[in-house]
Amino acid sequence: MDRFDAVIVGSGPNALVAGALLGRAGWRVLVLERSDTAGGAVHSAELTLPGYIHDTYSAFYGMLHASPVFHELELDRRVQWAQFPVPVAALTGPNDVARCLLDDRATADELAERSPADADGWIELCRWWDRVGRRFLDMMLGPIAAPMPTARFLAAAGRDLPGVARMLVEPMEALARHRFGTASGQVLLAAGSSHTDVGVDQPGSVPAALILAMVAQKQGMPVPVGGAGRLAEALAAAVTDAGGRIRTGAEVTRVVLEKGHAVGVETRDGGMVSARRAVLADTGPGTLFTRLVDATVLPPRFLDGLRQFRYGTGVFKVDLALDGPVPWAAPGLDNCGVVHLTGDLDNMADAAFGARRGRLPRHPMLIVGQQSTADPSRAPEGGHTLWVETHVPPIPREEGTWAGGARDRFLEAVLDRLEAHAPGLRSRIVGMAARTPPDLEAGNPNLVGGDIGSGSNALDQQLIFRPVPGWFRYSTPVRGLYLCSASAHPGGGVHGMVGRNCAHRVLSDARLHRI
Repeated sequence: MDRFDAVIVGSGPNALVAGALLGRAGWRVLVLERSDTAGGAVHSAELTLPGYIHDTYSAFYGMLHASPVFHELELDRRVQWAQFPVPVAALTGPNDVARCLLDDRATADELAERSPADADGWIELCRWWDRVGRRFLDMMLGPIAAPMPTARFLAAAGRDLPGVARMLVEPMEALARHRFGTASGQVLLAAGSSHTDVGVDQPGSVPAALILAMVAQKQGMPVPVGGAGRLAEALAAAVTDAGGRIRTGAEVTRVVLEKGHAVGVETRDGGMVSARRAVLADTGPGTLFTRLVDATVLPPRFLDGLRQFRYGTGVFKVDLALDGPVPWAAPGLDNCGVVHLTGDLDNMADAAFGARRGRLPRHPMLIVGQQSTADPSRAPEGGHTLWVETHVPPIPREEGTWAGGARDRFLEAVLDRLEAHAPGLRSRIVGMAARTPPDLEAGNPNLVGGDIGSGSNALDQQLIFRPVPGWFRYSTPVRGLYLCSASAHPGGGVHGMVGRNCAHRVLSDARLHRI
């Protein structure tokens, strides 16, 4: 039997961050991964044609650059990064675009061409971010109620705390309409809502969208040169450099318990690995507590809370190989990292509502990534890649399945919407790969129903409620067993903070002899 201090189930970015930090603390660490490569949803492959490198799941890493993990694991050194002169843009129509540039004053100057008040609104928001918002992000990324980040945020908010609290729980459309008078300014702020399952008309839609907008303004939309797989390799190297081991092609089938304590895992090939101190699971809570752990050892209250854990809407993903650049109708998008085809706030609300109610949106919000414009290594000379995703129901309610033509019909709707904003795009497509939510889950079981956030962004699924009310500090009812996936706080996105927070909790518990 192999013996380690900690065994980590799964090798997503949170698992690899946790493994690296535990290894640096002197623990003997083993990471077990069912797939052939480590990295989870940080992965790239030639999905369409040889020479075209597509990011299979996640793609842009501004949040990682804003996280302490970035410097702690020396990802500035381990990975070569490419940046975009225009990190993000949002379109209310084919010719109506608002752009976020790398300098906030430049962003405001473009907004001023339509509305001086919108320019003032953007600068005011950026100043608020520098003063208060960055402290809010630090508090949100760290463990809930961590003393120092919380104190810094409260001090920064000061006497305006009630107003800040109201802003953070109001619907994004209310904030956008209050701050900006034009539809283009409103969607530039609100575009981040298209990355979540929470509509702009829902309370609590502000934090995620506001953070994404301000991180894009302050950090840009960096991508690893050569594809997301380069980042996965760097995270894996951080583990092995710290003395840890990674074993791929090793599917864990059971967490071994003795007297209510996690003491190891079994793998599908019949192997057993002993965990002297802790088992960390980079899995969904359902997988962990209904397949890997005997549910009879769990308290009824915990099981009831687990049944109320919700996943969000799924994602329909399209990767295109092009023989030339995207022929955007609107100017200034050739060197943009992420182009949001959102429509106005009403369309954003309608599309999100339809997806949550099981309907395929008539006018889907498309998130379009142009990695190859900043990283030419992604495609042959003269070619380009296009990364497209949009939120949809896990299974369309009217069709009852993605088979039987639903996939192809919706793919045509996506291509039609792209063509409307980039006339002539279809003629430049030389390769294509489309995946439905079930396809995404089949490739990565943590993406249940195609939910790339590993759990809803709704208010009742965040903070002290994630994944189960009262169990938001990474430990579980099983002593020595911890959850380090994006289904725990602070949730989805490649920032590594669930892994970092969980590793710190494990080390703290070990010092206090709780495990």
